[in-house]
Amino acid sequence: MLIRVLIPAVDSSEAVSTARYALDRLIGVGDGASTAFDYYKTLDESTARYRDHPRYDGLDPALPLQSETGRLLLEDAVETQEAWFRETLDKLRMKLESLDCESVMDDVDLTRYDCYRLGQFAGPSVWIYDQHGAGLRSRSTVEQHLEHNSDDEFWVVPADVHY
Repeated sequence: MLIRVLIPAVDSSEAVSTARYALDRLIGVGDGASTAFDYYKTLDESTARYRDHPRYDGLDPALPLQSETGRLLLEDAVETQEAWFRETLDKLRMKLESLDCESVMDDVDLTRYDCYRLGQFAGPSVWIYDQHGAGLRSRSTVEQHLEHNSDDEFWVVPADVHY
């Protein structure tokens, strides 16, 4: 899957370097790190699958958020994350209306698993991360992150991850 790391940085090189720190944390490298993904590749690596993504007319390893492609890359992630969340929540509501407590506890129709996925802070249900590897799980958290670091220039670093 293609995730995005939203990085305050001076240039593309610093953005990719900082993103690698965040991505390392997401594969379990470092104290307090999680294992949200098995491995990752940034797009400066020749084996990254999304380098020539047709939707974005090819992707650089880091894109300024102020660029058209950078804004599109971030907005697509926000919209996809929101759409996935709403769809999963609607399905969960229908399941909860039709199942009794024991069936939910027994994970009939993967109901408990859907609850787990909706509550994840990192992993395949989160498309956007900050420079520390923390998931930015909603449009408002993305906006808060940008406002909190408003003096910085932001870069969008796409990463190919496996889970």
